[in-house]
Amino acid sequence: MNAKPAGNKSTKVLQTKSNNGMLITVAALIAVAVVVLGGIVWMAQRGGEANPITFGETADPLIGISDAGVVTVGEEGAPTVQIWEDYMCPACGSFEGQNGERIASAVEAGDLRVEFHTLNFLNGQSGSGEYSTRALAAIQCVAAKDSLPVFFKVKNAFFAQQPSEGGGDRTPKELADTAEAAGANADSVECIGNVETNGGMDKASDSADNAQKSIREITDRVSTPTVAFDGKVVEISDPTWLDTILA
Repeated sequence: MNAKPAGNKSTKVLQTKSNNGMLITVAALIAVAVVVLGGIVWMAQRGGEANPITFGETADPLIGISDAGVVTVGEEGAPTVQIWEDYMCPACGSFEGQNGERIASAVEAGDLRVEFHTLNFLNGQSGSGEYSTRALAAIQCVAAKDSLPVFFKVKNAFFAQQPSEGGGDRTPKELADTAEAAGANADSVECIGNVETNGGMDKASDSADNAQKSIREITDRVSTPTVAFDGKVVEISDPTWLDTILA
């Protein structure tokens, strides 16, 4: 009679240890899942490292990005102009409005080749203090991952929706939305949205530094927009300047 209760008690103890072991295992699995899920959420919030830009690699053969970050568009052998601009510059916005479509048409027809040297010396005029760099990073995304016609459309849209000097600004998401509305593909849009985490800002900053150096090889005056042809500054106040080069 005494042996039976003892056996029952022993059995109950063994069941309790087994249950505890299962609980510990389940708890450990839940903890691992929480860590993994937390990492995924953190990466999503951070923007990840998706879609970085690699200079020298472009989706359209008529677009090139040099190691210095210069975006070149058009057929080799066509008359080549250099354009220095800043996406925060109101005068550059006016220049784009007056000449953007004509330049795009000439490039797409094979009659013109353009090197875009983009500066960021007007960063301080934006609310974040880095809009010029951000817009440059965004347009480099499009140059690397999209077609020539889309590049021109997005470029025009960025200038058309240019923030005002003295505190205006646009976020990567806003720039990505503008690019998407202008016809940019999913890779370009994702790249623009992630420029602050995919290395785009650093590349754009280096590109702007290089643009500062290259403009000084043409003129002592660092201002935007500046256009050069055959090593000389072009008088862009002359409405026939592009026609003269194309002729």
